[in-house]
Amino acid sequence: MKRKYLITVLFFLVTLSAFAQDLDLNNLPFPTGGKDWDVEYSPDWKDLREKEIPEWMIDAKFGIYTHWGVYSVPAHGGPDYVNELYMARDEDDKKGVKEYHRNKYGKIADVGYADLVPMFTAPKFNADEWAGLMKGAGAKFGGICVVHHDGFCLWDSKATRWNAKNMGPQRDIFGEIATAVRDKDMKLIATFHHARTYGYAIDRKNYDKYTDYQKKNWDLFDPEYADFYRNDYEEPMESFGNEWFLKVREVMDQYNPDVLWFDGLSGAMIKGMLPQDKVINMFEDHYKKNNDKLICNKLPGSGVWNFPSGVGIRCYEGGRDMEPNPKGYWMIDRAISYPWSYVNNKKYRDHEDFHIRTIIDVTSRGGVYLLSLTPKGDGSISDTEQKILKGIGNWMDINGEAIFETRKWRTHGEGEAKIVQIKPEKELVWWDFRRIQDKEIRYTRKKDNSAVYAIVTGWKENGSVTLKDLAKDQKFASKGIKSIELLGCDEAINWERTDDGLVLHYPSTKPCDHAYTFKITPKGDLVNFDRE
Repeated sequence: MKRKYLITVLFFLVTLSAFAQDLDLNNLPFPTGGKDWDVEYSPDWKDLREKEIPEWMIDAKFGIYTHWGVYSVPAHGGPDYVNELYMARDEDDKKGVKEYHRNKYGKIADVGYADLVPMFTAPKFNADEWAGLMKGAGAKFGGICVVHHDGFCLWDSKATRWNAKNMGPQRDIFGEIATAVRDKDMKLIATFHHARTYGYAIDRKNYDKYTDYQKKNWDLFDPEYADFYRNDYEEPMESFGNEWFLKVREVMDQYNPDVLWFDGLSGAMIKGMLPQDKVINMFEDHYKKNNDKLICNKLPGSGVWNFPSGVGIRCYEGGRDMEPNPKGYWMIDRAISYPWSYVNNKKYRDHEDFHIRTIIDVTSRGGVYLLSLTPKGDGSISDTEQKILKGIGNWMDINGEAIFETRKWRTHGEGEAKIVQIKPEKELVWWDFRRIQDKEIRYTRKKDNSAVYAIVTGWKENGSVTLKDLAKDQKFASKGIKSIELLGCDEAINWERTDDGLVLHYPSTKPCDHAYTFKITPKGDLVNFDRE
């Protein structure tokens, strides 16, 4: 059964009365962490708001994609290399990109960003290996960022010459990924970041600071590259917008991805670059292919949702601007370690323990975790990232049934971690998953309500853990407990149910690392669970 991701009484009342009057799409009180547009919505969003999140996504819980492109060749600063490179003033060189570029390649006048494209040959790219790593980690859907802010497309495009089939690798990168992902029985995601391409490379704020020398010698200002460095000095935004649609429709038609994810659309639509009616029409065509399609509704740094509330699945970048208690089903997207792309001598602050605990917490609250890899410029994936993925996969091999095809229980868990940080000085709410350490319990339940899983993040030699929410005076099983087991462990689990909680005694041997799952099977049906 498919589920709406936002279920409120008011929504149903308004929806049921829709036959009598138009929906006021600007004034529906959906519980969101961000803001809707400060402009009038088209009433034609109504049908898209009624599209359900497919059950496969609610079952999946975990997906993997990549940030990889021309910017991975210099491997410095992150995927915004082109933006940092062409900032008008040296004092704006916040990430040291200008200095790095001069030292490695010479003057920008001699080697510009476009000159890095022929260096992006990706000799070690292997789609089967990438998809295998995703599958091995337990991901149920996978793909890549098909185009980032620099506008270089990783598919065989007829809409632009700046694509991976025509230049650089001279391969249909996304075509190969699509085949490999589906061969591994995963759903396919394509993420688009190119709504920000228009004006992204040029420093409009300090345009008057560009010198005559720069305007004469930098490829940024060369008409030959105007179809790459897109900006309003060279073309109207409507022209860029039309090409944006062509590119997205190419990917839809040629590769038929199951999930479309976008960055920066709210601003592009508010400015008129992407007319609402054309966006709506394109999304309707996406859903027409089959009922299991999905659109991700990202909350950008601006705090304004890409689409009206109720369209697609809410997607929060790294937990930024989330509500303290998110309702329905939603998604977290983050890099395996920052920045978003591979950089030289990359430091990995977050390892498999962090990602495993994040997946556990997100799942317990009704979320889906979308993790981005950061492959090297040559197409290989670092040993560290492979180790992280293997660690996640090893944990999933034992504990995956407590994650996949589960639903929220009546409570997400117990413990000491206060992961929601409120920063009033910046008007930010941020979920800090690093605060989840060794004293946490998170609950999930089988979607058929045949069992509850208690995932514990700490191991106690010859010790025990008390599940307070399962105390004697708290009903959760109509006929009592049938059995309790620790996933991956053959030893019998000793337990007793007291007024303080359900006391579970640890066995003598750890079945895995990082977190441990107790499966609690009732004699009858579960009761008092969250049916959202």
